[in-house]
Amino acid sequence: MSVLEGFRRWWGTRPSESDLAGIIGHEVESRALGISDYLGIPAVSRGRQLIISIISQLEPVAYRDGYPLEVQPRVLTRPAPEITRQEYLAQLVASLVDHGNAALWQPETGRDAAGRAEVSIVLPFDAVHVEWTDASRLSRRVTWEGRELVVGRDVLLVSIGRKAGELLGVSPLRAVEDALARILTAELYAGDWFETGAVPSVTLKFDGLMTDALAESVKAKWIENHRDHSPAVLPKGWDLKETGADPGSSQLLETRKHGAIEVARALGIFPSELLLAEVGGSSLTYQNIAEALMTLARVTLQPVYISPIEEALSDLLPGTQAVRLNTSELERLGTAARWDAYAAGIGAGFVTPAQVDRWEGWQRDAPLPVPPPLAPTPAPPEVPVRV
Repeated sequence: MSVLEGFRRWWGTRPSESDLAGIIGHEVESRALGISDYLGIPAVSRGRQLIISIISQLEPVAYRDGYPLEVQPRVLTRPAPEITRQEYLAQLVASLVDHGNAALWQPETGRDAAGRAEVSIVLPFDAVHVEWTDASRLSRRVTWEGRELVVGRDVLLVSIGRKAGELLGVSPLRAVEDALARILTAELYAGDWFETGAVPSVTLKFDGLMTDALAESVKAKWIENHRDHSPAVLPKGWDLKETGADPGSSQLLETRKHGAIEVARALGIFPSELLLAEVGGSSLTYQNIAEALMTLARVTLQPVYISPIEEALSDLLPGTQAVRLNTSELERLGTAARWDAYAAGIGAGFVTPAQVDRWEGWQRDAPLPVPPPLAPTPAPPEVPVRV
């Protein structure tokens, strides 16, 4: 921002306190906001956490000719040293949400005898520099911490929302930056209203003449006598009215409801109630939470995040293999629907009870465990008889 622009914002006329829309617009122009600021919005933080946590729990599975490999590649079961597969996927998805891009580094020291990657590390994208190799804008050059990484060999670039001819993808947060700036500024304004709104907790009214000195004396005496919130006894001519700060009058509650819906639209969170926010008219219950999560997976997670991740992980394997994230973990939450599907499959003949037992981890032929209180008392050990 130039010095002239800074003076314009500093000396610019501030709208009236009653003009909320004007206040918000003024604050958006006068504040320097970024992604880290938007993550301070509760709905944004929750939406980001929801997307990351759901995808990171899914298991990447390698397939060949439509069948899963009996032995899964190490790069899928334990991609990076010192962290779990779940944390690796969480870092990958977080980079896509925050930056619209992710860089996966496959170091030379982490390859097998055939040169295939066994180690993959998610680089902090803030430290990765990407540029075009030449004016044709057909290939990209990547540098990180003084290393030049060859795209496709040393590093894989994963992007979402990247247009043809564009260098990088676009974060979903950056794509709706203007809306998030207004949501954040409205929340800041509503929160500041409680501290700087100059709204007294009570108002004392006197039916008569009042000098400034007498008003100050009465106020000081009232504060001194009622610090413990004791009842008030007023003489004739005096009246008391409570005028404390009301969240509704400050528009804080309505602002947050509107902001939660806008964030849900921006991040593709459907239904909006998955943000755990009061958005009004919600019919979401614990019984249909599994269906809600599957809807989110179909309309947002799969096309926006899961598909690019699957393609990138597939590039780490031979050309005859492909990677898919197993979404059955989400379906486990819907017990009734899952059992209905089993019944339909068994009835149609393409699913066997043995397969269901394996999927559910059941052992029908195993004896039922006996609760410890009902277990028989073990017999005492035999005492050897001396001959």
